[in-house]
Amino acid sequence: MSTTLTIRNLEEPVKHLLRIQAASHKRSMEAEARDILTRAVMQRDAPGQTPTAGTVNAAALQALNAVRGKWQGRGTTDAAMRDLRGED
Repeated sequence: MSTTLTIRNLEEPVKHLLRIQAASHKRSMEAEARDILTRAVMQRDAPGQTPTAGTVNAAALQALNAVRGKWQGRGTTDAAMRDLRGED
């Protein structure tokens, strides 16, 4: 499955640093951003740690599991999001 994500209003210093970090890892800015996002949402927190993306991820997964299956047969994720927003 392929998904396109557009990030608007990224500040120039962040864009510049992302470009440098990507180059240091010998990959594109897109590949670097994909890696950063993947690691951020997949990380797990150790007990007693300050909440981070792993905690947010756990809460998001819990919410997702609460509604899993309700969208079966409803088409694409985009269609489900339009439905949630009340768009036709």
